[in-house]
Amino acid sequence: MAKLHGLQADYVFRGVDHVVRMTVEGNLLEVEVEDRLTTDQWRGEFDAAFIEDLTHKTGNFKQFEIFCSMLESALAQSSESVTLDLLTYTDLESLRNRKVGLGSRHFSAAKSVSPLSSKRYLILIYSVEFDRIHYPLPLPYVGKPDPVVLQKVIRELKEELALLKAKPGKDFRDAEIRRLRDELQRALEEKRALEAALLGLQEDLKLASKSGALKEVKILKQVVQSLEEELAKERTRHQRATNKRLQESRQLADEVAEMKATERSLRIRVKNLTNELGLYKKGPPGQEERGPPFYLQGAVELSGAQRDLGAQPAALHLQGGAQREPRLPPSAVPFPDRAAYFMSQKLSLSNAKEAALDLLNAALLAKMQTPDSRHRAMALAFESAFS
Repeated sequence: MAKLHGLQADYVFRGVDHVVRMTVEGNLLEVEVEDRLTTDQWRGEFDAAFIEDLTHKTGNFKQFEIFCSMLESALAQSSESVTLDLLTYTDLESLRNRKVGLGSRHFSAAKSVSPLSSKRYLILIYSVEFDRIHYPLPLPYVGKPDPVVLQKVIRELKEELALLKAKPGKDFRDAEIRRLRDELQRALEEKRALEAALLGLQEDLKLASKSGALKEVKILKQVVQSLEEELAKERTRHQRATNKRLQESRQLADEVAEMKATERSLRIRVKNLTNELGLYKKGPPGQEERGPPFYLQGAVELSGAQRDLGAQPAALHLQGGAQREPRLPPSAVPFPDRAAYFMSQKLSLSNAKEAALDLLNAALLAKMQTPDSRHRAMALAFESAFS
């Protein structure tokens, strides 16, 4: 490790002012503590092996360089996680006994040992989240400073001060100091002027805010009220539209169900008539087929017209209604013509089935139309289906 100049700092231990000095040279650490009031001194030297062994015994190993950095931070008081404390041997034993739970029964033996009682222990305290680690550095007592040594130090300091005073450039430093002082004075005056301007602006802002703020709040309240009213109207409109759509949906569902029921009944009727027609076809053998009689020709022609002109059911109904003759029951039809009669009935039922399907499609398409046009379409479909 590179040689470092000594670091000195004032520290207060248990209400007494002390001076703590540390010097690191290579792998050697020197620590000295001096009482400012009594000028008593304690000094100790520690190599890297001793420091690393000490940290290993505490259970929190630190390298020599890291330990020196922690001690420097504690002296400079630049970190809250490392602090210093100065203990006697009795205080150190009390701390150890508190940790192991032995109480104070070993204190009397420590007081009887004079070399240990004169020694001091500089404690480097490392505080982590849930624990505190103590690193004790023993410092033997070295007595008070030698007057001869002190006089020598005083002479050296006086000589150094004289050399500094005799160095050239003193006037330049004085001029630089005066210039810096003038700049500081101007900066202070500018600061006071800016503070006064700031106070004036704050007063003006208060006066303006009292009149303008009330007006702005009133405008904002009106805007909020109008927005709330518009929102309520929009909600009502949306609810009405939703209810209308639901009602139309239910109505169309009912109509579809009715059309399906009609279709089922027509299918059953067609099936029954088909079976009955099959029975009549099995009549006496050798019977010649003849065309339908005159009173069935109109029905057949009318059914074909309905199939070809499905787009105009109302007109067809009016045209054929005046010329169509009344239908006769199957028992009133002569036996040779019964097959043609039931064939015409089957065609009519087939046309009715197609008309029912057209009616179902018209009901579905009426969903996209207005109510009047939908009713007209339904009426035309019914008229076409049952004419």
